[in-house]
Amino acid sequence: MLETLIWVTVLVCTILPLVAYSRARDPFHPALILGGLSLFIYAYLPIKLIQSNELFSFVTEEQAAFGQSLALAGLTVLLLSTIVGGSATNGLAQSGVNAGSYSYKVLQNGAFVLGGAGMVCWGITIRGAGGFTGAFGQAYGAGWSEYGYVRDAVYLLIVALMLLLTPECYQHRTKSWIGAVVLFSIPWIMQGLLGARRGPTFVIVLTLAMSWYLARRKRPSLVLLAAGGLGLGTIMLFLVANRSVIHLGSDFELKTDITSGVTSATEANEYIFGTGSIISANQTGRYFWGRRYLAEILVRPIPKEIWPMKYEDFGVPELTQNAGAAGGGLQAVMGWSEIPGAAAAMIADLWVEFSWLYLPVLAGIGYGYGATWRRAVTQGGPWNSQYVILSVLSVYLVTQSGEAVIFRLIILSVPTWYVWRRAYQPHAIAF
Repeated sequence: MLETLIWVTVLVCTILPLVAYSRARDPFHPALILGGLSLFIYAYLPIKLIQSNELFSFVTEEQAAFGQSLALAGLTVLLLSTIVGGSATNGLAQSGVNAGSYSYKVLQNGAFVLGGAGMVCWGITIRGAGGFTGAFGQAYGAGWSEYGYVRDAVYLLIVALMLLLTPECYQHRTKSWIGAVVLFSIPWIMQGLLGARRGPTFVIVLTLAMSWYLARRKRPSLVLLAAGGLGLGTIMLFLVANRSVIHLGSDFELKTDITSGVTSATEANEYIFGTGSIISANQTGRYFWGRRYLAEILVRPIPKEIWPMKYEDFGVPELTQNAGAAGGGLQAVMGWSEIPGAAAAMIADLWVEFSWLYLPVLAGIGYGYGATWRRAVTQGGPWNSQYVILSVLSVYLVTQSGEAVIFRLIILSVPTWYVWRRAYQPHAIAF
């Protein structure tokens, strides 16, 4: 039963994206991005775990089948909703319809200011970690600051890159423009490669690649997109498999088996931890009903120096451990405990939050992706940037949790929309 569900999931995550592409003729359609990431989590991982005969050491086949059935239903709803959300666009429209109504100088200056602030904050985190040697001289290294606002402000570099790589700024690129793109990319490239981190690697590659195509109002071929996706996936697997030896001063004795790091059967495996979280919530009846997500909006922005017990006082102390996905009942139900840093992935995280309401929530998420893509290809301007943001965050949505998306969405979207608003020129003539 489980293997049948997995292969049906493969079909859904393959056929629906192809249907979306046949309708839109756009390889950047959200169904292709979300479907590709979902294939890894909900097809590749369980297949490898079954082949290794280790999956059922943690969950029973019946439990895994229940979790997989939820994944199948959820992914079907999600991908169909992206198609519905983007259905108002027949074919690929020009993405620069309103391009002339925005000042490239304001966009560029906004990028310089935000990127400069991001560079300063990144420098503070590097200094806080003891310099480059302290930050990247150990496995899984990174900069550090006691202040969350400083750590999160590094995302302003991504905002700056997206603004610089707009059609408006790209047409007026100069040496200072080139220098800024290179400079603002370096921290994220270092974090991804020297820190051996999947998320930052995905973020910087997708930001640069997608924005570059959108800036030229072009698209890659479907074959090139597939090859690029496989290549990026291979790099991410390589980083995970060799995380312990990728750092400054290492002898770099690299592993060739790049799948072992993510397919090994442990409590930290996304598929195993996700299934365990689903079964735990289902048996205990403990769901959060939106409280964890609301806490990301209302509570997270308040510094812990002002409100030390903010999550406990808000009623979600579980948020401090793996985004609260285990709900505190994993050991009692499954017989094994969560490992710090583990992610339950999208379906389990939404199930723990909303129970069966996870389906309409996924429908809303998919529709939002589709509608944003539709506006990006028909209106351009700030919608291009917003769609790149959603595409970049898709790796956190599918492989981690809603909490990992919400605060990043706010940090990336708010300054982006502000700069676009300042750049708006209602009487300008389109170029």
